[in-house]
Amino acid sequence: MPKQAGSETAGSPVECLEHIVRLVHSARSAALLVERVLPLLGEVLGATGGAAVLTGEGQKRPQEWGWGTAQRHLVDLGRELVEGLEAQSPATARHTALPGLRDEASAAGLLIAVPLRGLQQILGGLVFFCPATPDLGLGVALALLETASTCVGLSLQNMALHERLKTLPDPSDAPGASAALSYDPDRIIGHGVRIRAIMREITQAARSRSTILLRGESGTGKELVARALHRYSERQQQPFVKLNCAALPESLLESELFGHERGAFTGAVKTRKGRFELADHGTLFLDEIGDISPATQVKLLRVLQERTFERVGGSRSLSVDVRIIAATNVDLEEAVRSRRFREDLYYRLHVVPIVLPPLRERTEDIPALVGHFLQRFNTENHKALKISSAAMDLIVGYSWPGNVRELENCVERMVVMARREVIAPEDVPLPVSLHTSLPPPRVVVPEPINSTLPKAVADIERERLLEALRRSGGVQTRAATILGITPRQLGYKLKKYHLTPQMVLN
Repeated sequence: MPKQAGSETAGSPVECLEHIVRLVHSARSAALLVERVLPLLGEVLGATGGAAVLTGEGQKRPQEWGWGTAQRHLVDLGRELVEGLEAQSPATARHTALPGLRDEASAAGLLIAVPLRGLQQILGGLVFFCPATPDLGLGVALALLETASTCVGLSLQNMALHERLKTLPDPSDAPGASAALSYDPDRIIGHGVRIRAIMREITQAARSRSTILLRGESGTGKELVARALHRYSERQQQPFVKLNCAALPESLLESELFGHERGAFTGAVKTRKGRFELADHGTLFLDEIGDISPATQVKLLRVLQERTFERVGGSRSLSVDVRIIAATNVDLEEAVRSRRFREDLYYRLHVVPIVLPPLRERTEDIPALVGHFLQRFNTENHKALKISSAAMDLIVGYSWPGNVRELENCVERMVVMARREVIAPEDVPLPVSLHTSLPPPRVVVPEPINSTLPKAVADIERERLLEALRRSGGVQTRAATILGITPRQLGYKLKKYHLTPQMVLN
């Protein structure tokens, strides 16, 4: 039983190691990492079963995972192996026999074991049972396991250290603590070049008192960046107040920004502070700033210039010390040219611009984001779903016009609607993009009178196959689901009509 539902094709030893490295970067928990590494290594070795055992530190109980056949027996062997391991113990292989299942005879084969190493520490061990010597050779198999176990072991050690750090007291609670604290890594997810550059900009810009303008498409995480700027700044202990300018009509927006006096308008039964007053000495985040009316733009400009304002219905000038962070997905330069946005306000806001990249330009961060959202929604829905490499490839290849917000909604929908433990490509609910126009309707030209019925049926079937490939983005399993046939039947029909996914992708 070398393969199971949810096992992922590893290919050659090099491809297997590359896949494990990707898992190390994307997995958000030890359990998720080990459960996906076991079948990968087992497939390359030609094993029928395997186990992983992690030693428990202090009072913690050991953690154990099994895969394939004879899992309980292999876990017991793994536990015995871990008890006798030393820091320099190498990978080993010995002939043995596993007890048979039900009426089956005992299975003879090769037991391959390797320790999981961290830095100067044995974390546990991996055990695999192979009915025969691996096709790649025993020497290569042992070397593969040594390399893979070191990679996985270091990752598990890092995860354990990260969990331990979370239990330590927050340095910001100490008297006289430095204001330059790192932002919560669980909020801004990603390790790619683009996101690292954004974090450097955040760190530097946060130290100043200058107005910051966040620009980027909807769903790129502008509010998260605004909160990071506040937390990095010297105002981190002061209020962080936010307001979506596009969510309120002009009459209410002015009152929300500047507050109002009692009796200023119908329903104003008492004096109310606005967002500027509430954010005094702190940070005010104005989202969708490009959608405010010209009248509100004039009043906002005055506050930015003079740091004073009057409440609605009042005459007394109020002074505030507020750091402004504005955000928009509007092309402000075009809005200025078309006189929909004041040029002087544009220059007041455009002091320190930070442009957030769309998700399609940082696809290297998608696996980490998927892992983060999958763990979160698994916890919320009391599930333990995993995602196959084919489904992950499909997600990475999608353009995500709604960016991280759309990806988050997609993962939540997968977790809620999943009917099996491993998410396959056909379970990924990729919608039709709202940002692309629909193709023009296809005109069906009647066949000549001398066209035969079999040819007409073949033409219709061929067109249906092409349409399914287009809708699935070239993924054959999804195309088969759309057509209501099995992937094997789809492969036969594609071969019959000389069709390939590349024909629609190109």
